[in-house]
Amino acid sequence: MGVKDLLKNDVWAGRIFYGTLIAVLLGVFAWLAGGRILQTLPFLSIGAVYAFVMYRVVPQSARAFGVMQWTLLLNYFTLISVDVADRLAIPAAAPWFVGFLVGGIIGGHTWSGRGTGAEFRPRKRVLREDGTYDGGWRLALINAACAVLLLAVGAWQLLLLSPKLAGVTVLAAATLAGWALFRFPPPLGIRNGLLLVIPVVYFALIFIGGATGQMGLPHAWAYGALAGILIGGRYWTGPRLGAPRPPFVIPGQRRRRRKRRPKARQTKPRAPKDRAVEPAAR
Repeated sequence: MGVKDLLKNDVWAGRIFYGTLIAVLLGVFAWLAGGRILQTLPFLSIGAVYAFVMYRVVPQSARAFGVMQWTLLLNYFTLISVDVADRLAIPAAAPWFVGFLVGGIIGGHTWSGRGTGAEFRPRKRVLREDGTYDGGWRLALINAACAVLLLAVGAWQLLLLSPKLAGVTVLAAATLAGWALFRFPPPLGIRNGLLLVIPVVYFALIFIGGATGQMGLPHAWAYGALAGILIGGRYWTGPRLGAPRPPFVIPGQRRRRRKRRPKARQTKPRAPKDRAVEPAAR
């Protein structure tokens, strides 16, 4: 019997399975931390809260969730850079990663009701008559909070790794570039091609930053570009507050449910009736 079948048969199985998995992860954290549990606990807690909010709240906005998924590796690489540079007294990457896994399990699954143990799924947004999506203050707040968080983390790592004008310039230029790309978007195909520039510049800045001693340059570029995408790709005023800007959402048509046609009944060929006998001629 597979895990999925087990979860369907018993709602408690989901709690036991994922609860055991969380306990194993916390045990690994305690083993890695050794005698520094109290010092590394803040990074574990931050990672857990970060992942819980990301998988429980942020999915209400498809764009914000798509952008924030990239921050899993980005934050991890940033913390590794901080650890390598010995800017913190304790290693932060490992406890943050374990906390992210724990928070992701808690926030990404349902823990009560009939769907216990199943993957948490937010309510699907309904298309309007013109094929676009509604906005609202909630979506605007989610995207704004994600953008502020990205800029805050980008500035924090610059203070630790690259406290120079070059790092601040890269962060500001990347934010402006991401904002312009989604605020004044070219056709969808061209814009998707331009998005490939973000990882190309990121890897180029890795070599430039290593050669100049500015290890925070690539991370500043990535954080700024992602924050700019969230800021430029949404309406912030007017009746469409919180709604995404085109052409990220292309007006489409609702799928119409086709009515099932009744199947034609197959009629058996009837036997030919005997012709009436004509009356004999008198």
